Amino acid sequence: MKLPLALLCLLTPGLADAAGLTGQHALYTLSLSKVRTHDITGATGQLSFDVADGCTGWATTQHMTLLLRGVDGTLTKSVTDYITWESKDGKTLTFTLRESDNDGKEQIDDAGTATHTAADGSGIIAYTTPANTTLRMPPGTLFPIAHTEALLAAGAAGEKFISPTLFDGTTADGAQATFVAILGHHGPMPNTYPALAALPSSDVDIAFYERKNDDENPDFRNQMRYFDDGVAGNMALDFGDFVMAAKLTHLSIPPSPCGAK
Repeated sequence: MKLPLALLCLLTPGLADAAGLTGQHALYTLSLSKVRTHDITGATGQLSFDVADGCTGWATTQHMTLLLRGVDGTLTKSVTDYITWESKDGKTLTFTLRESDNDGKEQIDDAGTATHTAADGSGIIAYTTPANTTLRMPPGTLFPIAHTEALLAAGAAGEKFISPTLFDGTTADGAQATFVAILGHHGPMPNTYPALAALPSSDVDIAFYERKNDDENPDFRNQMRYFDDGVAGNMALDFGDFVMAAKLTHLSIPPSPCGAK
C-alpha cells in the first residue's frame, strides 16, 4: 500500500537481506470510515497485497478497486495496479503503477527503475513512463521493503518516530518525505491468524509528503499494526477527503523457496 504497502534490522541501502520478512498473500475489505467533504456519501472496495520472496529480491503486487458514491448518486470506480521488484542488496527497485477510471481508461501510468549509485543512499530514477524522465534520489533514500524494515526496527528499539526519505514509484515526482509515528510496540498476543499470534508488532502512523512542498498536510496517511514478518493488520487509509477502513479478511504465508538464510 502506500503500502503496505507493506514496512528487523535497521537497513540502509546497500545492506543485504530482509531476514525477518516473509512472503504473503493478504486480502483487505475496504469500507468508508470518515468523510471530510460533502461530495462523497459512500465508498467500498477491496485491496489485495502479495509479496513473493525471490531469494535475491522481493516481488510485490498490489491491486486495489475503489468505488465512490457522489452526493448525486453517481458511482466513480478506480482500479489501481502496483508492481515492484526490490533487490535484497538494496540497490535496485523496478516499479509499475497504473490507475484506470470507470471506462478502463488509464489516468496514471508510471514505470521505471531506481538505482542506488552511491554509498550514501543517493541515486538515479530512470522513468520509462513518463518517457525520457530522469530524477535524482537524495542521500538516505529507502525503497519500500527497507522502509518497512526501518520502522519495524525503530518500534522494537522503543523509538517514537523516524523520518526517512522514501522512493516507492507511486509518484512521477521522485522521492517523498515520510514521517513515521510509532504509537506502541507489542509482544506476541492472540490473533485470528496463527502466523501472526507469535510475532511482535508495532502500531504506526505513516504520513507521506512531497519533498518540494512546504504544506504540513500530508498527501496520504496510513495507520496500521505492522507485524515483524511485514504483514499489516487492519488499516486506516487516509486519502484526505475521506478515510477507508481496511479489514484483513484473508492471509496466507507461503514457505520460503530460498532455504535457510
